[in-house]
Amino acid sequence: MAHPRHFAIKGGANPHTRNKDKSLKEVDPTLALEQWNTYVDQLLECGLDVYVIDATPELTGMVFTANAGFIYGLRDTKPSPQKTFFPSHFMVEHRMGETERFADFFTNFGLQVSDIPEQWRWEGEADAFPVLKGDEQTWIFTHGFRSDSEVGDWLESGLLNEDVVSLTLSDERYYHGDTAICDLGDHVLVYLDALEPVSRERIKEALGDRLVEIEEKDAKAFLGNSFYVEVEDRRLLFVPAGVRKKTQKAIEKLGVEVIEIDVSEFFGKGGGGPKCMVFNLGVCDPAEAGLTEEQSAFRHARHINSLRRRRGRIR
Repeated sequence: MAHPRHFAIKGGANPHTRNKDKSLKEVDPTLALEQWNTYVDQLLECGLDVYVIDATPELTGMVFTANAGFIYGLRDTKPSPQKTFFPSHFMVEHRMGETERFADFFTNFGLQVSDIPEQWRWEGEADAFPVLKGDEQTWIFTHGFRSDSEVGDWLESGLLNEDVVSLTLSDERYYHGDTAICDLGDHVLVYLDALEPVSRERIKEALGDRLVEIEEKDAKAFLGNSFYVEVEDRRLLFVPAGVRKKTQKAIEKLGVEVIEIDVSEFFGKGGGGPKCMVFNLGVCDPAEAGLTEEQSAFRHARHINSLRRRRGRIR
């Protein structure tokens, strides 16, 4: 996660960031910080580790770390130093400086760092992600607003060597695939109206009875941007406040524990919900094999508990 002290609306790249008169919304930094800390607390209480990267004053959108890039081999059992991070090539100018900053972070964190062909725009795991069922996975790639369609072909034949379901987004409110599609470990939540008609049929065919349609009211509350994670035998879904209670109960019937989190300052003004605010590192540990002493020390230093011991509750 990225500290939100510099979170502000700068470019107005998605409609959530703009008022009706097209002016940019203004962030309440105190409220944003409180919501961020509360979200971190809830993640920690559920047994998750949180590592923090600091943004800089000019990188006002860096708090949405799901856009950082993509880890190749994320769910492999091999140690994370054998995995590769591909940083995003951002579409919007005011976020382009994040690429180098994230690449440096992951180098220090102990991952290998590579790159996609420089001519393409691609915003990482926000537009490219697997949906899982047991040991099987179906790769999804979305494009239309922030990622170039050619990246789907590169993922399929140049990196993954697996079939990729390529989908075209059609509604700018759902500008990344992870704002409209959310994996639940077997079922998949999908807001079909965020996709062009051909893509709607394509994802229906690919997922079959695993597909659970998101209704419009919950889509507007950003249910599609919920953060799903498995911790030991628990299946957790962090959903934005505003998702209807009856929908939360329906998801719980699928064996998923629903945790409501208020990140309204980030979604309501930045267009990013619980998933946008988290980049999933998979299984990793400061003491795992293959890390240098410097990389292990870096992990310890960037863990939220270490930061809070030095700074208190982060301000």
